[in-house]
Amino acid sequence: MPGVKINTKEDAFRLFDEAVKALINSNFIITQKPITDLLRCLVFSDKLQIFVSECLRGVDYETELAAAIIQTETGYAFVLPKSNKRIIALVTGLLSDFDKGDRSLTTFIREFYSAPDNNQRYKQFCDSVLVPYHRAFRQSFLYDIDNADTSYGDEGTKSIGEAALEQAAGILAALRTLFLGDNKLSEQKRSDLIELVDGMYYCLERGDRRIIKTVWTGMKLSLTGMKKAERKFSELTEFLALYALL
Repeated sequence: MPGVKINTKEDAFRLFDEAVKALINSNFIITQKPITDLLRCLVFSDKLQIFVSECLRGVDYETELAAAIIQTETGYAFVLPKSNKRIIALVTGLLSDFDKGDRSLTTFIREFYSAPDNNQRYKQFCDSVLVPYHRAFRQSFLYDIDNADTSYGDEGTKSIGEAALEQAAGILAALRTLFLGDNKLSEQKRSDLIELVDGMYYCLERGDRRIIKTVWTGMKLSLTGMKKAERKFSELTEFLALYALL
């Protein structure tokens, strides 16, 4: 990490992103180094260090750990809290325990995951703990979203904030400009694509999750083979996934 320049939140998150993905993609028997590397990156950047300290403030790690262990009919399950910041506090503490040797990763995955071998149990641990940890970090650090629970009313609606809507508007405006300037598109195709873009913004304003997914699917099918639009459509997809709208 020496020589890495961190000027923005996005730079800092990229550092975390690379470290946590390295751990998720690691083979179980060589997890010690990526765990250590991940924890080091959290103190390497002032932005990350301050953020994690804020997540830890007012959280009793042992209490959170005990609350996450749920007894079931077949044994015990490890269930993360609903708050993103509490997820970050709990999982960071757990990784620190593994790193210091205060807790055994091998024992942990054998206790809570039922796959036949450690590699598969570790994969279950990644899917249920590290992937949500990564998502919680991204939502909370970059966008100040703290509610990790995805719940919807009877009408399947979920409003998004003005800042998020503005972010979506920027992506959709870029797609609209791209379609308007693409001379290879027929008038009908261009009109259809712009109608989808405008329809997506309309749905986002109203938070109608069911229609958002329908419009997104229509865009995905309509943009097949359009290389120029791939990057912006990927940004839109990431945005929708971030806010649990897909």
